[in-house]
Amino acid sequence: MVKKTTIWQQTQHKALFNALNVKTNNNKMKHQEITDARVGCRSSRSILDVNTQLEHFAIISYKVPVEKVEGLIPKPFKLWTFKESGKEYALVSAVPFKDKDFSFHRISKLFKFNFFQTNFRTYIIDERDNSHSAWFFGTTLGSVAAIIPKKIWRMPWEYGSYKFSFKRSNDLYSSYNMEFKSKLGNGLIEIKSTGNDMGLLNGFKNLDEQVHVLTHPVIGYYGLSKNQLGTYEIWHPKIDLKEGEGNKLYFELFEKLGFLTRAEMNKPHSVLITSEVEFDILLPPRKIRVKL
Repeated sequence: MVKKTTIWQQTQHKALFNALNVKTNNNKMKHQEITDARVGCRSSRSILDVNTQLEHFAIISYKVPVEKVEGLIPKPFKLWTFKESGKEYALVSAVPFKDKDFSFHRISKLFKFNFFQTNFRTYIIDERDNSHSAWFFGTTLGSVAAIIPKKIWRMPWEYGSYKFSFKRSNDLYSSYNMEFKSKLGNGLIEIKSTGNDMGLLNGFKNLDEQVHVLTHPVIGYYGLSKNQLGTYEIWHPKIDLKEGEGNKLYFELFEKLGFLTRAEMNKPHSVLITSEVEFDILLPPRKIRVKL
């Protein structure tokens, strides 16, 4: 088991974190209350904290049979899953965006950086307290700075070269075209907005659960070794996501992991897009031990 501590309990807003454990009479979390508490819990960790604007932020998700993913998730975590036609599925997502004005703002606001990034993640539940978070399979970063988190903190980040173009009007994309190449895996994204607001997606009981699980995991975990995990926190407001649709999609990492075939990647569970959202990243990440 993982040592019984959480990142949130170590922040200066410990009292507010307790609100995250609010439960209903049927022992299920009030997702809206927990999400609201996370939005209200804007904290800091160290002088290395980062602030950035994420532009062209998208969440491209796929349903994957749970048996293809669960072996990668250590205890005390389990996959968030849903059932469809008698089968159980997890969701995996590619999350591309552009970091704009990325800065270690507590050191200096004068030095800011811009680069593209894509995170690859799934959605997990901590069985100790039923809290929701994200598990990261890897990240491509369109900057040579990727070597810093990789070498210093052993985060699963790799450099990637990016090409990107878009056409947008009134926060709606008539085209969103991205291509990247990386040792982690190449990628191709051709999506566009449908003009619809985000609706209730397959597998979620209501919008509150969907927002909380899919769009607002504020703690991320990743593997370091057989007995050690890395973890870090983020903060962001609620995201005004709009519905999108895919034209052509390919993520080599998902193929390498055995999650999806090339053909299946052109049939996403969902595509969500927003033009910009503010993020804080609380650094440095921390290590926790796993007892096998």
